[in-house]
Amino acid sequence: MRVAILESIVMPAGHEVEFDRILVDELKNQGHEPVFFVPENFPFKLDYKVEIRYLQGGESVSYAGANALQKIWRSIQREIRRRRWFDSAYELIINKECEHLIIPTATYRFVRSLLKTNLIKSPVPVTIIFHGINPREIDNFVKYAKACEPYPNIRLKVISLRDDLGRYNLKNVQLVLPPVFTPRDLGVNPEFKVHTPLRLGFFGQYRREKNVEFFLDAFIKANFKMSVELIVQGATARTEDKQDFERIIEKYKEHTHIKFWHKNLIGKEWQQALLDVDVILMPYAAERYLYHWGAMLFTAIGYYKPVLQSPELNPEVLERFEVGEAIRLDSIEVFSEQLERFVNGFAAKSKTYELALKAANKEYGQDVFVKHILQ
Repeated sequence: MRVAILESIVMPAGHEVEFDRILVDELKNQGHEPVFFVPENFPFKLDYKVEIRYLQGGESVSYAGANALQKIWRSIQREIRRRRWFDSAYELIINKECEHLIIPTATYRFVRSLLKTNLIKSPVPVTIIFHGINPREIDNFVKYAKACEPYPNIRLKVISLRDDLGRYNLKNVQLVLPPVFTPRDLGVNPEFKVHTPLRLGFFGQYRREKNVEFFLDAFIKANFKMSVELIVQGATARTEDKQDFERIIEKYKEHTHIKFWHKNLIGKEWQQALLDVDVILMPYAAERYLYHWGAMLFTAIGYYKPVLQSPELNPEVLERFEVGEAIRLDSIEVFSEQLERFVNGFAAKSKTYELALKAANKEYGQDVFVKHILQ
């Protein structure tokens, strides 16, 4: 089956890029032929080695570097162009360019746009993927999901570990478990491994809400019985995040056992950096992580790395699989003591972590995910 991926979001790096790659590679593995439908001049960060068809309607619109007023204008532009892209995709479908269309990252605004285009009448399945629905969005999501019910080929898939939608009886909505991320470029099968010194890694897009300084202060205060190294990587898309991360680098520069990487990591460089650490740290204290799946958590699982994570970050995973611990955020002192116990007892619990990671990889496999997306 020829499956089109309609990608319109300009992605800075990391998980957004790799999510599309999961779709492409696993579609190929399952005997399908993936193709991209993208706006003109779309800035791919990776060569996915598949056919590309360009949509009419203008280039993608990015919020990067925009002030508040510019964001309002770009939001309007994005809405107008999105409708044009959807109409253009419909023409490609009518010309038999694909047998299934996937929109890989969406919000309720995408469905609102869809309802005003010809794509709503698509003769082939149109699967729209949502990466979680938070309480502020749920009313709008339900409103537009119900509006799509007369159109049987519009299918809404919500990546989630919790069911906040069951009470709404939405006929065209299905919950799917998140997929793990794996090192596809390096020709290796990930396995549980421990380095000396023990390496702790903090990776991903830096945002102030990720509570990095709380963790850094606790790490400095901790008394480890072994040699420990901390790597903190931050990719910044917004000006205010860039400035804040640079401030943190300057503040902690005298601590030689902490290494800062202020850069994007893509492809092989990203994958090797993850393989080279032993534990992945996710002290993200934002409420939204209760509702949106944590891409770094599922990267850690796919790379066989135990985790230290905030309690808000997809707690359902730790309830099922002992792949690490939830951070106690009562105070720097409390977390510092927990970090000491975790590191100093790591060797004794290594086998427990290894077995739990194997089981979680089976549960959240990429093959299972793509099969559910195409159902």
